[in-house]
Amino acid sequence: MHRALLAGLLATLLAPAHAYEWNYPAPIKTPGANDNGKVVLFDVSHGGTEGNADWVIDGAFSDFADALVAEGYTVQEYRGVDKNSDGVIQFVDDYTSPTTANSNANEAVITYTAISHADVLVLAESNRPFTQSELQALENFVAAGKGIFFVADHYNADRNLNTWDSTEVFNGYNRSTLSQFNVGGSYGDLRNPGAATGWLAQEFGIRFRFNAIDWHSGASGIEPASQVEGLTTGVGPVLMAGGATLAITDPNRAKGLMYFSTSDSPSRWSHAVDSGLYFGGTAEGPYVAIAKSGPGKAAFIGDSSPIEDASPKYKRQDNGNTKSTYPGWTDAGNAAQLSINLIDWLATPESYTQFNSSAHPAGTATPTPMASEELDDPDNGQPWNTPSGGYNPWDASTFDYGAYGAPNGPGGSTGGGGDVLSVSEALAEPTGTTVTVSGVITQAINGEYALEIEDSAGSATLYVKLDSQYRNDFSPQNNPSVIGETLQVSGERDVYMGEPSIEYVTDMQLVDGSSGGGSCGSSGAVSVSDAYASSQGTPLTVVGEVIGGVNDPYALELGDLNSSTSVYVKLESDQRAEYSPANNPAMVGQTLEVDGVRDLYMSYPSQESVSTLTVISNCP
Repeated sequence: MHRALLAGLLATLLAPAHAYEWNYPAPIKTPGANDNGKVVLFDVSHGGTEGNADWVIDGAFSDFADALVAEGYTVQEYRGVDKNSDGVIQFVDDYTSPTTANSNANEAVITYTAISHADVLVLAESNRPFTQSELQALENFVAAGKGIFFVADHYNADRNLNTWDSTEVFNGYNRSTLSQFNVGGSYGDLRNPGAATGWLAQEFGIRFRFNAIDWHSGASGIEPASQVEGLTTGVGPVLMAGGATLAITDPNRAKGLMYFSTSDSPSRWSHAVDSGLYFGGTAEGPYVAIAKSGPGKAAFIGDSSPIEDASPKYKRQDNGNTKSTYPGWTDAGNAAQLSINLIDWLATPESYTQFNSSAHPAGTATPTPMASEELDDPDNGQPWNTPSGGYNPWDASTFDYGAYGAPNGPGGSTGGGGDVLSVSEALAEPTGTTVTVSGVITQAINGEYALEIEDSAGSATLYVKLDSQYRNDFSPQNNPSVIGETLQVSGERDVYMGEPSIEYVTDMQLVDGSSGGGSCGSSGAVSVSDAYASSQGTPLTVVGEVIGGVNDPYALELGDLNSSTSVYVKLESDQRAEYSPANNPAMVGQTLEVDGVRDLYMSYPSQESVSTLTVISNCP
């Protein structure tokens, strides 16, 4: 069945009183006796939950939000304006169909009235462009003495496949010069101007570059606190795991807080569409910066990795899969203290209007604020990948079950979609939910009457109650050979013997256990995504595709066969000649099985203490 048709059918069959209400009300976190009377809004009206992103205050930005609450802030999620008073915020496509009627109907919008109660607005990886009236609302917010925190990522972090990433959205124009980006309607002309101009430069004297850089050890060129409003106090090097820098066009309005130092060795992100790193050093521009534009303020960072945590809330919009987010908030290269410092500064009104005095020194203009590579789009105005399966980034009705903006999800529906859940995902579903779950059989429970399954990485377990017709074949007491096999079971989430369970089973079958995609690798091998999500110290056999070298010749990057997730593999000295892409370029593109232990290498999820590496050919 066509995915869009299926989505519509599920919406009809599974929806509660009103579609979309499963995910309402929007979350809010409030402080206790330490309430400082200030409000921080985290915007999701223009994205932040696409692909593996989950930048919401009760998801993978929850550590950030909780730290703000501990400082006395009220933290809210901003979704838009409920124009028809039905209790939900729904996006109506006024971009590909830029009519006045669609603009009037679209509720996922920013207005000054709706955000004016806040002191700070956090825009994290916005993936849909702002209209001209929304840009005016942001300008009004700053003119009122408020602050905006722009959190971007590398160029082509086009997570929802709509040809826009946050560097483009924030700059106010697409990287492409094609006429299709002269949108008209409420958007106007969004083509690359071919110069270091655009809305962000005009308003704040700064722009995000279109580069894509890795430096997991952390940018260490930290400006003295006395020169940058005290904001680098207590701050160490901050990791960049595929991120962007900025270019300062007006040093009286913008200045850098953190740069690449001469001792840093940043490199091109392996998936960059161009050279990725244009100039290096301070000439690449700041990684973190601030701006003072009239009464208000702004702050900027070129990567979400050092701010996020590993607790995503939503499923992917395009395929319903579980997301993998990085525990950057607690990584050695985190931006936790820096982020708190920035929010405190943004939330504090001050009378000076520019950086042009001894008390508030000017910044340094970036020598070449727009590199020649940034003048046009290597993707020729296309998304980094083509949407498939009926998914349309401009139509929320096609979003998969449990995704932000989808018609249906676990909060108010008894559906489960058609997706096969992991044990961890099934545990998160409420009792009474119909699910299909996959896990490895570990032991018999209550004799022949039930069994236990666990996630492939052994991090979560679930009981399965066996009705009489299943006991001979599937009970480990009656058939010990099933232990270690992967079971796929459909039934209802329940509780059995006081433990979470699947009962009222409608289907049960043994399936191939490799999660790398089809019959792939040894029995018990896990995908790169599973390895990424596993705890440090977990022994794992991982299957993935070699993407390239890391810290050549000492490691390689291993990509998931079905997603963009990757881990590093630290190579022992006797493995480097054969498996390091620096020494053996033919390794790139090979499917590799790695036996090792989940760890961190250069502050990034890795496989270390590697005992065996095997090139395999049984992956489809």
